[in-house]
Amino acid sequence: MYLNEAIYKKLDDLLTSAPKIGINKDTRIVIFSDLHLGNKGMNDDFQRNSDLLSQILTNHYLPKNYQLVLNGDVEELYKFKLETVEKVWKPIYDIFLEFQQKTALYKIIGNHDYLLQNKVTSSYDFPLYDAINFLYGNKSVFIYHGHQTASTLERYSLLVHLSIKYLFRTISNTAVSMVNNKKFLTESIAYEFAKSKKIISILGHTHRPVFESLSKIEAIKFNMESLLKMYHKSQIDDTRTRLERQIKILKRELELATNNNHYFDRLGNIYGDEVVVPCLFNSGAVTGKRGITGLEIKNGKIRLVYWFDKNKSQRYMEDFRQIDTMQLGETDYYRAILKKANLDFLFTRINLLS
Repeated sequence: MYLNEAIYKKLDDLLTSAPKIGINKDTRIVIFSDLHLGNKGMNDDFQRNSDLLSQILTNHYLPKNYQLVLNGDVEELYKFKLETVEKVWKPIYDIFLEFQQKTALYKIIGNHDYLLQNKVTSSYDFPLYDAINFLYGNKSVFIYHGHQTASTLERYSLLVHLSIKYLFRTISNTAVSMVNNKKFLTESIAYEFAKSKKIISILGHTHRPVFESLSKIEAIKFNMESLLKMYHKSQIDDTRTRLERQIKILKRELELATNNNHYFDRLGNIYGDEVVVPCLFNSGAVTGKRGITGLEIKNGKIRLVYWFDKNKSQRYMEDFRQIDTMQLGETDYYRAILKKANLDFLFTRINLLS
């Protein structure tokens, strides 16, 4: 895909102006995006996973000294007034404040909370960022929301804000497959920019988890192909039975993902490259229908994690694919590590493949 000069310059300026913060293998960071805090009413998309997020921040990430990155669309200001959001979700803001005081909090602006930039009172407790540039050695892990790839959205953001607030208040922020062509365009532009700069870019905005530039569909296909090769080579009945069970699970997941994201399924390789450069990541969203996805950076590795309530989802409770899961204390909440990669190896691949 050709990255036009205006968008390239906008992203380049964003990267250049972003605060540069050094990190190393001892640094612990967790990244969540798209909380869409509302008014606790029926149109508040955060309500579904509010207790889950509160529990994992308070009882897992804060005690383990993680820095917290909130990558945009934290407040749903297209629909609700900030004063209302702050009042009904004060316990969440108190948790954010704990991170700010004890480890670090980086609150990045998205398109649904961009009105915070115009706030003239001094009552808002948190500094705001357009982007963050974590420097791992001399390599950039560039974090921004992703709406900056869409010049039309920025140009008419006030019109969008007023339209949703007064005409489309019931629009949901939970559907990953909504407006697929816009999501694909965002990811394609971000991918081309990250590849050209030989950096890692981490987005939110699209609500679609992306790891090493692979969408969920692409990742499932890759895993299925690997298991099919293992099945073909194996001569052990027990091993083939186990592999067959894993392949069937992935086949069901692929069918579900394809039905929900039919546009992407027709694209083949999502960005058109013969060799995909692993430079693009997306933390997904806190507003998922069955749980929360996020990205962790720890011990020089990056992980895509999924937090869920076992009463709502049994998806990763049976570890057929050797997915690492852990229970949060004595709660019904669990964390699954879906993907992980070594940062040094990622940057080596990015440098050689770009």
